[in-house]
Amino acid sequence: MVICVILPLLALRAALGGVSNRLQEPIALAPQHDSTRTVGQVSPVAHRLGVRSGMGLGEAIDICPELSLVTPDPSRAETVWEEFLARIESIGAEVESERHGEAFFLADGVERLYGGLDGVIRAVAKRLGTAVRIGAAPTRLAAFAAAHRSGRRTDGEVAVIPPGKLQESLDALPVTILNGRLDGSEIACRRMTDSLVRLGIARLGELRDISRDAIADRFGDLGIEALETALGMEAGIHPRSRREELTESLELPEAGSGIHLQSALTMLCDRIAARLAGFGMSARTVEMEARLIGGGSWTKETAPREPTGRADLLRMILLPGLQQLPRPAEHLGVRITGMTAAVPKQTELSRRPEETRLLRLDEAARQVRAVVGESGLMRVLDAEIDSHLPERRMLLTPYLSR
Repeated sequence: MVICVILPLLALRAALGGVSNRLQEPIALAPQHDSTRTVGQVSPVAHRLGVRSGMGLGEAIDICPELSLVTPDPSRAETVWEEFLARIESIGAEVESERHGEAFFLADGVERLYGGLDGVIRAVAKRLGTAVRIGAAPTRLAAFAAAHRSGRRTDGEVAVIPPGKLQESLDALPVTILNGRLDGSEIACRRMTDSLVRLGIARLGELRDISRDAIADRFGDLGIEALETALGMEAGIHPRSRREELTESLELPEAGSGIHLQSALTMLCDRIAARLAGFGMSARTVEMEARLIGGGSWTKETAPREPTGRADLLRMILLPGLQQLPRPAEHLGVRITGMTAAVPKQTELSRRPEETRLLRLDEAARQVRAVVGESGLMRVLDAEIDSHLPERRMLLTPYLSR
């Protein structure tokens, strides 16, 4: 059995700083400074008044003029969720969590410790409190739906779907529950579910009645995955690895911006590089966070092309992020979220300089495509050089590595 744990409105709760009584007001998360002008999570009161997460800011205010906006605090949200995951792991469970506010784990490995499934659920509920929603089912999607069902129950009981009722429970779910829960991009998934709804397929039970060939012909691999999920065929739980972090931070005596932030970042990189050298480790992923003047926080995660422990390289890859700060900061921190053993770079002896240059160009091209997609890097090919039509003289084709 898979147990799902949901902490609803995590980002909104974190932005409120623990003042949970404000959830009884019409409030919503303000748009991120570097994203589209849409509201984030909304309180239950605002939801009842018609405001929805992802709604345009102007539309949300027109619907609910008394709506209050709260500055997001992603750094605090991550810290709160890490604490919740640590509590779940304290019972011996191996947890999968691909997004903040949702966690899954198999009860089989710890049932003998707590006297069965009910004992495991009680142990989790005792460690996490009443704010969470818990559900159990044979598959991840069914457990997620059961957890939401538990939140709607007034008796506080946890919804458990036994194996014999799995298909019945899945058939009743809307196809829109698949949004963001398949391997494809969220945009592609939403397009598929919107198309299914327009075709009159609103429930997973109706999707299950469609043949595999028809689904594959219309939606490709994404449609096949959706069909298998509707049939209760899912990949197994992939527990996260235990996080090993190194953190350095500075309280800025005055509102930090410009040269002051750059100096603070230099100090932090020097400190973190010294600690990495002491442990004999290199950084694979680095996160910079700032607590902003007037409330809220800002985070930026990046990764060097190769693991490194050099202070100058860490500063070089983090420095551009300072230009994205929406306003001055009062606290700056650097966190190493992924580490590996430091291995000295070996000198190549078997390749000529021309071959090494081409290999590096190919690696750079792969990194560009990973960030901006296949269409972000093109190659110009000569076609009909003597043509009088400019568009026939050269062609743009995707740049493919060797």
